[in-house]
Amino acid sequence: MTPNYFLTKSLLYEWIPDFELNVYDLSDLVVLDQGLEKECKAIGEQFHTFLAIYKKGTIAKPKGLCTTFKYAILDSKALDLCQKFEEKLGGNILVAYAKPLERW
Repeated sequence: MTPNYFLTKSLLYEWIPDFELNVYDLSDLVVLDQGLEKECKAIGEQFHTFLAIYKKGTIAKPKGLCTTFKYAILDSKALDLCQKFEEKLGGNILVAYAKPLERW
C-alpha cells in the first residue's frame, strides 16, 4: 500500500496520474467529507478544472502537484465561486489545476 492510499477513497483525486500518486508525497492533500467532496467535484466539472484541497499552511514542494501541473485560469465567476467554497474549508487551501492536465 502506498503512503497516498488515503486519496484513493476520494472521488476528488481520481485525476492524479498513477506516477504522481505512487511516487510523490501527497500527504498535504485533504480528503473532504462526502457532502463537501460532491460540491467541490461539481465546481470542478462546472468550470472544467481539477480541484485539490491542501492543508492550511502547505507550501509547494519541489516534487508536488503544484510544481508538476499548470494551474487553471479562472474567470471572475469561477474565482468567486471557488473563493466562497474555500471559506467552507476551515483554512484549508483550494487549488484549481488546468483540465486537461498540463505539465510545466
